[in-house]
Amino acid sequence: MDLSQERFERAVNLIYETLENRDGWRPVLDCLHAAVGGRAIHLLAFDAEHGALSYSDGADMAPQIDLEYIQKYQFIDSRVGLLRTLAPDVWLHCHEHFDDAFVAGDPFYQEFLIPHGARHLSACKLVENAEATVILACLRRTGEGPMPADALDFLDRLRPHLQRAVRLGLARFVYSAQALVGHALVDKLRQPVMLLTTTGDVVLANEAAHCLLGSTSLVQLADGRLVLPQAYQRTFLEQCAELEHAVRAMGAAAGSGGGKDFRSLHMTGEPGAAPDVLYGFFTMLVPERTMGSFGLRPLVMLIFYHPGSAQVIDSALLTAAFGLSHAECRVASHLADGMPLKAIAETLGVQYDTVRKQLLSIYQKTATNRQPELVRLLMNLPASAVQRALKSEAAVLS
Repeated sequence: MDLSQERFERAVNLIYETLENRDGWRPVLDCLHAAVGGRAIHLLAFDAEHGALSYSDGADMAPQIDLEYIQKYQFIDSRVGLLRTLAPDVWLHCHEHFDDAFVAGDPFYQEFLIPHGARHLSACKLVENAEATVILACLRRTGEGPMPADALDFLDRLRPHLQRAVRLGLARFVYSAQALVGHALVDKLRQPVMLLTTTGDVVLANEAAHCLLGSTSLVQLADGRLVLPQAYQRTFLEQCAELEHAVRAMGAAAGSGGGKDFRSLHMTGEPGAAPDVLYGFFTMLVPERTMGSFGLRPLVMLIFYHPGSAQVIDSALLTAAFGLSHAECRVASHLADGMPLKAIAETLGVQYDTVRKQLLSIYQKTATNRQPELVRLLMNLPASAVQRALKSEAAVLS
């Protein structure tokens, strides 16, 4: 930690620079993180009129973590109710409400928070009014313990400056169709991702997706629409329509199981042409299930894997292929790196028995029985994973 007066003055200067620089909050959060330490610092806002997550940024926050939370884990986050009742200017410390016994049996902590190194949360509402609620959250790992008193004192000294800057720049914390949280997160991903309407109009293609267009002829854009080979275009749009019908029929609770919502698409080049193959995984994003982070209308998120690209298959694709939870993906990844179970437990900050149970679940979901067999399977991804996904989604291959 660095709680010096020099660090304090540096933070104050950065805070007021946000009034002239819309992107200035990231340096502020980086400065606070360097001061108080811990796993991460997170600044987030909820628009009062639309009830949507209208701002999210942080120091040491990975976009895939935010996306995973938005798509799945917000539904079982035991901290949400506490945050809603939190009064401004009062710190919420989750360890005061959720003891070790609760954490040991809670799936949100065990599957999401602890694997991401975020056992402890201290949060404070900077602003809460008719326009938006803005929250500063400090995350700390299991071994670090709760936020130390001197670090809290440092943040409390800064809080009047933070609140003043947030109020003066409140416009950037309310909902804007031109600055959606989900779009910003997708833009940061290295995996090729497109957001589309259910009729194939492209709302967003991140940089990796644009690079993909130059690597394969199996996916193209024309007049703002996704173009696939004719044999696959119709199948893809039909699957999108089915997903939309399912979520509309079942309501906001439909598909909160995460990876089971993904459909698979396997495309190959025309016979006689240069060999080419492309895999796609897609799911429906609806405002009620994503905190409005992608806008106020349903969209399809389409994730690509092209063997000719340098992209590494991510946990979303492993989940789609095998049904693994994020925590299980982390265990599988460490196993593939040759790490023993006890070391994995220490790295993830969980009990050895937790990792052992997760490994048994991985065996069952991947139809493997021993670690060498599992590692061989993982080392042959994505082909093995995708083929399994395709078998489970036989209708997509018609």
